[in-house]
Amino acid sequence: MTLRITIACPEAMMADANQFALCVGSSAADVQTFKRAGWENQTGARFALASLLAGDDFPVAASSVLQTPAHAPMADIDAAARAQSKLAIWSPLMSDTPPVLNQDTLLAIVGVEPGSAIPLLHLAPIPIEE
Repeated sequence: MTLRITIACPEAMMADANQFALCVGSSAADVQTFKRAGWENQTGARFALASLLAGDDFPVAASSVLQTPAHAPMADIDAAARAQSKLAIWSPLMSDTPPVLNQDTLLAIVGVEPGSAIPLLHLAPIPIEE
């Protein structure tokens, strides 16, 4: 079974979060999970968003002890662990409302399609300047 997961990453946490994605992901390309902080909250704090399909073991795998993945022997485990320590996982099966998104949390919303998850995060796209 697969789960839809939408992850909101504070701009300052993107490098560490990409190392975390590399360690829990399945390919070297996972290091590019968070490319651009193109979303902002009401106070102007910027976030990168990623939406992905993962196995139903994601909550357990994401909170397990990190190992250097075979697909990325140069992964920065310390950076990945910093991001993992800031990870909060929420599902509508856990409570009615998600935790408040802030600059100190990597927030994963599980089991909600992105079009429904983004309003829960109170984020708006940052217009692209031409």
